[in-house]
Amino acid sequence: MTTRRKKSIRQLTGICLFGCLVAASMIQQALAQTDTPPNGPGEISIVLVEQALIKKDLRTLTPAAVEQARDYIGQADVAFTNLEVALAPGDSGQATGPGELIPPPPSVLDCLRDMGFNLLSLANNHAVDQGTEGIEYTRKAAASRGFALAGAGNNLAEALSPGELNTPAGKVALVAMASGAKQLTPDTWATPEHAGVNFLELEENGMLNAAQKNRILEAVRQAAQDSSLVIAYQHNHYWGESHDIAGPPGREPRVDRFSTPAWMESWARELIDAGASIYVAHGNPALHGIEIYKEKLILYGLGNYIFHSTGTLDKFGPMAYYSAAIDARFVSGRVKSIQIRPLVLALDPPARGAPFLATGGEALAILGRLKDLSQAYGTEIQIHGDLAEIVLK
Repeated sequence: MTTRRKKSIRQLTGICLFGCLVAASMIQQALAQTDTPPNGPGEISIVLVEQALIKKDLRTLTPAAVEQARDYIGQADVAFTNLEVALAPGDSGQATGPGELIPPPPSVLDCLRDMGFNLLSLANNHAVDQGTEGIEYTRKAAASRGFALAGAGNNLAEALSPGELNTPAGKVALVAMASGAKQLTPDTWATPEHAGVNFLELEENGMLNAAQKNRILEAVRQAAQDSSLVIAYQHNHYWGESHDIAGPPGREPRVDRFSTPAWMESWARELIDAGASIYVAHGNPALHGIEIYKEKLILYGLGNYIFHSTGTLDKFGPMAYYSAAIDARFVSGRVKSIQIRPLVLALDPPARGAPFLATGGEALAILGRLKDLSQAYGTEIQIHGDLAEIVLK
């Protein structure tokens, strides 16, 4: 073989190798820019956000927020939120009542479905806004739109029963509970003969109600036997004692709510030990830390997601309008990857309370707070511009 021919072959080989490297780089960049990359073998993709106190159809008021949600929820197998409203029987959505008791139109469910959600908790303090008839009507309206749901029902068995979703990689189950809140008096707790929410009481001695706790743990164990992955959800309003603060007028005085209580940390780990792969808490509109426990995911609080509150704008302070969406991937019930997308809620009408993607300094403020709070649990969060990821060990 001549020297010139050998040189040509080497050049051709180099060009081919360079082309392959460029192509591989382009593919890698494309995957990095995709909001919802394709699942790997046996992988379940889950997007979790905070509570949805949704009183109006965002598709009409703030279509840009809906379009953004479609992108970051994408084609996730499971998209979860807590439905923080109760529908009024009759489909009118025009029933009157004080403040938060005014029910939304059923179209809010269509809006959530259009955004990509398919799994809802009904365990919260607003589930009882329209009485027991409202619980039944909300369940039927959500189920008819294809939502899986859990946490409130016509009796205890129904409220405790897991919501179930089938995915290509297996079944996902949700066990949901509510704790605290002035609206959730004992007559709103589900019993074998009475409709209500699946309630978990924190007693005055600082211990969780043993009977309620044990039946929730048993529900998680049973769900774990029948499912590939279990989500345990808690809507918590045990925020600690009120303090005499020199803050803005009308500000929520229970400032201890910014610290995750020890009883919740223990309870979350106990639920994981019983078979849950995810524990997620809502109720307190504030960001809390993220813990990785035994290769499972614990989310102690993500702020708000949709917040159509009729209360004063400043009641919970500016941090009530900072939030995050979690994109987690699981294989065999163990977390494989976690991406954090920061969100900020609008303040001005008509968009007030709608979620938008956070950028720049706002994104850094949200991700930085989550990073600082999560360090206490040994969780390492790496921030990359307007996104972050958790380093799994």
